[in-house]
Amino acid sequence: MNLIFIAKAFRATDTVNPAGAGQLGDFVGGYVGTFFALASVVLLTSTLRNQRRSAQVLNFEAKYFELLRLHRDNVAELEVQSVTGRKLFVVLIREFRSVVEILRRIADKHALVLSQQQLMHIAYYCLFFGTGPNSSRMLAQSLAEFPHAFVSDLVTELENPVVKQSAKDEKKLAYVPFEGHQSRLGHYYRHLYQAVRYVDQQTIDIDKYQYVKTIRAQLSNHEQALLLLNSLTPIGRSWWKQGFMEKYRMVQNIPRDFFDPKTELAVSMLFQSGYFEWEENESAI
Repeated sequence: MNLIFIAKAFRATDTVNPAGAGQLGDFVGGYVGTFFALASVVLLTSTLRNQRRSAQVLNFEAKYFELLRLHRDNVAELEVQSVTGRKLFVVLIREFRSVVEILRRIADKHALVLSQQQLMHIAYYCLFFGTGPNSSRMLAQSLAEFPHAFVSDLVTELENPVVKQSAKDEKKLAYVPFEGHQSRLGHYYRHLYQAVRYVDQQTIDIDKYQYVKTIRAQLSNHEQALLLLNSLTPIGRSWWKQGFMEKYRMVQNIPRDFFDPKTELAVSMLFQSGYFEWEENESAI
């Protein structure tokens, strides 16, 4: 700034010309000051915008972590006889496979050819609704799209005390099977779905995949396997309809051949190549 006054325009003799310096000061203040004022407005706007976004993220995360805590509480409260928490899902998969064996036998009896997804659909409904005074009626109604005689025989077989005891002994279950789990699984999956949906519907600038990934990390392999089975039925179709299964890779951690691809479900056929964790591990070798 001092070097400006070396110019002859601002010097009368050997001293600074007050009039010229005053005009320069007015010019600089009016010209440069405008840019500083504009920069101040821009910075203030940016600060307010960042504060607003930070507040929105904080509000989102407060509810998000509350939903995460409720999910863990829901899992901890799951109980059937002496089986509690995540261990229950291991036993539920055993019971499910027992249903599949009975289902195949009844389907063969009626010469009914079922696709893998139909097989999983019916078997999951049998696991979910079970049999009993009210459950048998709900199970039959939920399978109304299949032949009545087939469904009737299936329900009768699952109600048979001898069949129940045989399955209990064979699969080493701590409880009497085929009596339904809708009171447990219904609440569990509704809450899990709402947690993922809450993240997906956010309009703020966040990494939605990372947040849902944290939810997915709470699920054991058996939980993810049962979630996949749930999603293949009408009551769980929203997982596919909303794109959650693929967008957030909700069942990415199911091990290879967890389901027998020939006799149960060819899981890899449901998703694009590279979806599963075991595929990533293979490509890295």
